[in-house]
Amino acid sequence: MKNLIKLLSVTTLTIITANSHAQSITSWTEQNGTLGLGYPVPIPVDTPEPFDGFRTYDGLFAKHQSMAMNNDYISGHIVGQTHYDRDIWAYVLSDTDNVTKYGVKEGAMMINGGIHAREWQSPETLTQIITDFHDNSDDQSFYQYLLENAVIITIPSNNLDGFLQTQRYPDRNWYSANIGPRDGRMRRKNLLNTDEDLNTQNDFLNGVDLNRNNNPYWATSNSSSSNPTSIVYHGPSVQSEPESAARLAAAELVDADQFRIYTDVHSFSMVHFANRSFNSNLNTLQTRVLSDFTNHHKAYPAGKNYVDRSAFTTPGFGIGSSDEYFLTTYQIPSWTLEIEPSGFLTPDAHPDLPGVGADYGGFANDGHDGFILPESEIKRVREQLAQSFMVAWYGQAGPPSIAQLRVIDHLSQAIVFDAEWDINANGERELYTQYYNEIIAGNDYSLLIRFDKPMRFRNSGGEIASLQGQTTILNPIIEGVSNGSAVELNLSNHRWVNSQSNSWESYGFYQDDTFVVDFNMDASINAADDAALTWKIITTDMIGQNIDANPATVTTWSDGRWINYEDSNGNPSINGGFDTTITMNVSNQGDFNYPDVPDTALYYDSTRSGEGFALEFIDNGTDFLIQWFTYDDEGNQQWYVDTDFKIAQNAILAKNIITTSGGVFGPDFNNDVVLSTAGNIEIIFGEYHNGTRLGHMKYTYPDGRKFRTHVEQLTSAKGISSLPSIGPIIDPALTGASIAGSWYDPSRNGEGFHIHQTTNGLATFQWYGYDLDGSKKWFVSSGGVVTETEDNVKIVFDEIYITSGARFGQAFNANDVELTIWGSAEFNFQCTSGTFTYHALDAAYGSGTYQIQPITRPINNMFRCE
Repeated sequence: MKNLIKLLSVTTLTIITANSHAQSITSWTEQNGTLGLGYPVPIPVDTPEPFDGFRTYDGLFAKHQSMAMNNDYISGHIVGQTHYDRDIWAYVLSDTDNVTKYGVKEGAMMINGGIHAREWQSPETLTQIITDFHDNSDDQSFYQYLLENAVIITIPSNNLDGFLQTQRYPDRNWYSANIGPRDGRMRRKNLLNTDEDLNTQNDFLNGVDLNRNNNPYWATSNSSSSNPTSIVYHGPSVQSEPESAARLAAAELVDADQFRIYTDVHSFSMVHFANRSFNSNLNTLQTRVLSDFTNHHKAYPAGKNYVDRSAFTTPGFGIGSSDEYFLTTYQIPSWTLEIEPSGFLTPDAHPDLPGVGADYGGFANDGHDGFILPESEIKRVREQLAQSFMVAWYGQAGPPSIAQLRVIDHLSQAIVFDAEWDINANGERELYTQYYNEIIAGNDYSLLIRFDKPMRFRNSGGEIASLQGQTTILNPIIEGVSNGSAVELNLSNHRWVNSQSNSWESYGFYQDDTFVVDFNMDASINAADDAALTWKIITTDMIGQNIDANPATVTTWSDGRWINYEDSNGNPSINGGFDTTITMNVSNQGDFNYPDVPDTALYYDSTRSGEGFALEFIDNGTDFLIQWFTYDDEGNQQWYVDTDFKIAQNAILAKNIITTSGGVFGPDFNNDVVLSTAGNIEIIFGEYHNGTRLGHMKYTYPDGRKFRTHVEQLTSAKGISSLPSIGPIIDPALTGASIAGSWYDPSRNGEGFHIHQTTNGLATFQWYGYDLDGSKKWFVSSGGVVTETEDNVKIVFDEIYITSGARFGQAFNANDVELTIWGSAEFNFQCTSGTFTYHALDAAYGSGTYQIQPITRPINNMFRCE
């Protein structure tokens, strides 16, 4: 029976019989008949929201536009117009910076839908893809990773004129036995030389098959035709059609070197039509992509198996399809996905299925019913296909690599070793390493390994598991080598990290991009004093791609393969290997001078005089407030502020530091300033030496670049000390030391002050605010004279300074700093209130007085007031 159904359907599609030229408008029906389906005829519903059925284009378009307007990761672009001057839209799913979280140029994925009008499954699937990204754009996992580390270009309906024609007549088309159903519901082509009235008989066979209109194989195959009435008419010239031009325009939304993968989504046959090229690496990698897609998809309960048909193609030959253009132009995995049901191929791709509508219990009287998926199936089809595309794109976003490795001492909970790959101006990576204490063989430590993508899938119970359709080793293989010999590491308590906490054991950008394991090195590694331990690590991402063995050379795509993707021997490969790039020194002796965070004070890099930090430790000592006084790229003053938590005994991390806009100096201040984030600051401090702790600061730009410097203590605040020798708290009293901290005027939210009395009795302060034009401004002074009475502390600063000239980050040069006297100021403090009065030398700034109150009080202050 199965073979009979397929034989009859194939006959309907291909055999021309005698006396069968009569043409008439015929309806598809649920009941048995010439175009009987055996299930209800789908009628599109004018709604934007998904349901168990098909939506009109207006409904789909409304959904697209709503998501684009309400999600910063989704942007709509008009890339062309049809013959009827309708806009063809592409939707880009990505952030705006065009680089990954680690500063590498993003790869691009492109998916085209609705190139053949009658294939309604295609626009529904692409709309589901956009919807999934919209709904999960802040999932801190799969979707957000792709949005922030790739560019995904979607065209939900390429052949818009044709699609609307099929929906205008959802149950009718012209029919004759020799050509089968055409136009109306069964229109395949665009509307070149065709009106939109189904009753017009002299043009219903016209139009161009947009999937025969493309380079490089246009008009070279007998699977296309020069006859304008042919179902596979290739058009008057290559890429002649506006829909083809729109697809090319969408591709130009990114640079050519960003392309990683292309798919044209069709129905039906439930196969991958993928050409082979003359590039063996590309063929291999394309096969892997299709295998990952298929294995993921057939693992669903429905068990739908998408068969790779590339083995039946010959390099250098094609039919003029869009995937052939992208394969040859960009040398990337490219294919036509034919959505279910199964079809009529030789050899049979699905011999276990009856084919076309019979796959769902239909009559299969006419093979074209394969284009009419039952409404009861589309929800499953679009949702599951959308997720399988995610798997393919996750792989093509790039193989994984180690981004960072840290060693944390169990006893002190301090970071004692840090190694991280930083992107440089040449697009390569440099390995940054820093020790914060000795690493002692025989002591207990934790090893943290951070990768540049989320590495593991979690099941519905939140447990680490293999991704659907994959079989992977869940934990990395971690070895230590010293002097050519393996070192016993005594690994234990392996875990992937899927939470962000106020500690070092947090994921980086995405859940499960970080792995932690405890270890205790065999003390025999230190037969002498110091030894070098090389970490030897390998693991795979969710789809089985090995890590890059050498992160120094950034992996990207070119000429049909991954480049700079080294194997264990350092050779170019498409398979990766063991990473052995990180080595650290191990000692057999140490001291008890543990790394720790320092005291509340001002900090700066002595080689970068003219900028610095105010750092306060507050509340229970795990919280801190940081203020960074620096410059922008043009030499103007800039400041940032944030409160956050210690992440280790000796480390602080300010995530998404805050900057503002909208303020203005003086009485015209706008209290509704706009807050925005501007990257991360991390400072790790070492051991206590010569009365201070040297810190190493890393600023991570929003685009993944890093700037590093060191900081040392500039001032010592009177009465504040975290050393164990600190004396008892002094009885409360209002003194210059007791008012240390940050203050602000509540009516001027968005600016403020840090002030403290130093150990020499004088005071220092920083004022972060705005200029007359609303740009950032900060003012500084030291040498403030403190006068104390029982109920007031007066601090007078005779000279307040502003600076200019220096530039941000690596471009900073202390010689560029220009210091200018701006004016003077006086503070009068009570314990919980006070006033600030300024007098500017420039009459445009004038004078003023603010009513201020404290925001923070630093901990470990012997002096306090009540």
